[in-house]
Amino acid sequence: MTGRGKLSDAELSKKLGHYQKMSRVWILVGLFGVLSGTVSYFAVQDTALKAILTGVLFFGGVCCAVFLGGSAQKKLQALIQEQFGDFFRAEWEKAFGPDMHTPEMCVDESFLRTFHLLDGQWEECTVENFHEGDYRGVHFSAANVRLDHVYERGCGHEGYETCHEMVFKGLVLRCETQTPAPSPVLVNARTEDSPRGAATGNALFDRCFCVTAEPEQDALSLLAPQFMELMNEFRQRVEGQLLGFRWEGRVLSLAVETDYGFAAVASNVDLRDLDALRRSYCASLHAMEETLDLLLKNTALFAARD
Repeated sequence: MTGRGKLSDAELSKKLGHYQKMSRVWILVGLFGVLSGTVSYFAVQDTALKAILTGVLFFGGVCCAVFLGGSAQKKLQALIQEQFGDFFRAEWEKAFGPDMHTPEMCVDESFLRTFHLLDGQWEECTVENFHEGDYRGVHFSAANVRLDHVYERGCGHEGYETCHEMVFKGLVLRCETQTPAPSPVLVNARTEDSPRGAATGNALFDRCFCVTAEPEQDALSLLAPQFMELMNEFRQRVEGQLLGFRWEGRVLSLAVETDYGFAAVASNVDLRDLDALRRSYCASLHAMEETLDLLLKNTALFAARD
């Protein structure tokens, strides 16, 4: 698609609608094939027929969803970026200034490993729509992140298949703080398997989070009451589930499990409506502004500029 000039609104609307429709059709066909193959495996008694039906329907369905549906989706995203890239860039800079890329604010696999987000539960990560900018004088970065558990399923005589199971989909947000943390603080959402940990004195915080940094007492000394109240409020008001945060040096990083897409067009938008597409992208930027405003309420942590 490189080198193509701007399409008219009518041409663009038609092409976007076509790619969106084909992507959805192939995914539905693929899901139907996978479901039919699974039913055949348990319902058909004849071994040879079972193998044929399961192989054709199940793996055919996977191919339709992954390759044909994925191909249509890639064409769709490439066309959107080609035709709306300048608009996206202008709206981003209007809200957050020029896009930056500094090593200390990156969101990639190596950083996610140090974040200890769902340790041991994933092998592959996908990072999309990474951006870095400035909001009210605070340096921040954010990206949409997906973590997948990858494993082999099957048996020796029938063969194996590689399966991907999503364990996390959401937003990773990083903000530069006014003062550095004397030692790293790592806090995760509390689960049934979480260690008891030391009490912070804030009942709501202790019920929702588990301090996992070492040494624990040094970490607890950094969690001032105002900061814990901020995290409690953030957890309650953010669109999604706050899974954890890490404060190291001058950077506070948060992971939120959510369907919100940062700097993106929502998946439920009818792409034939070009104005709706533009509004959806702008809405995703405004949602980030609201999220940052919530964090910047802690003036001791962030030197925000009005």
